[in-house]
Amino acid sequence: MTRALRVVGLWALLASMLGSAHALAPRSVASDPAPEAHTGSAHMDLMSFLLQQVSDATLLRGYRVAILVTDGVDGFDLDIPLNFLSERGASVQVIAARAPHVLKATGSGAVIAAKTTIAVLDPSGEERVSGFDRFVDQVRAADYDAIYLPGNRASTGGLAAPQTLAFLQEAARTGKPIFATGNAPLVLLAAGLLNGQRATGDSATLLRLASSPAIATDAALVNAGAIHTSRDAFDMPALMDGLVNALLAKPAEAR
Repeated sequence: MTRALRVVGLWALLASMLGSAHALAPRSVASDPAPEAHTGSAHMDLMSFLLQQVSDATLLRGYRVAILVTDGVDGFDLDIPLNFLSERGASVQVIAARAPHVLKATGSGAVIAAKTTIAVLDPSGEERVSGFDRFVDQVRAADYDAIYLPGNRASTGGLAAPQTLAFLQEAARTGKPIFATGNAPLVLLAAGLLNGQRATGDSATLLRLASSPAIATDAALVNAGAIHTSRDAFDMPALMDGLVNALLAKPAEAR
């Protein structure tokens, strides 16, 4: 994404986001010391993050990242990390969940056109289509150095399919760093990866986490071993910093 496009996208994002304040977490939600509020400083930090120049286009060369998506994925949560990581040399693949009715039709003789795009919902409310690289049943967690789940502006239900959950469980077993933001931590919860673990998410997700086996924690980025969760777009600088550090903690694997 070019610098000019980032400027235009930033103002559209801020216009849509500033209309609603970050909801306070319920009393049952734990807080890290001095949790980061969405203040003017947070807005400026986000702006600086979006407008920063790429200082090393080879920083992440050799690393592979999978972004798991389904229809309704948040356009900001998808596009910004995709471009941020790619511009620094990472190989990034967008992996889509396969629709259940397509799975059931396999071997039945029915002809169903292959899905080639996903619906993306931008913060402005506009919907667009975007391509993806693979279906989740066509890849292995072992082929990636990190997994990222963007938030979804519709529902994360499409990602909570058995094959996606199995992919995430495989990633967790092999110690792959897993990052999720917005309401995507609910997919990790469905996979059983947050039981007894601290986690965060957007305001609605924090409420769900507070009544689950997870330990809901209102913070910009919550690290629980290899699982990392964040709240929303304002926490994107912290999320990307955590993801880059997690990648660089181990040498890129030769494939």
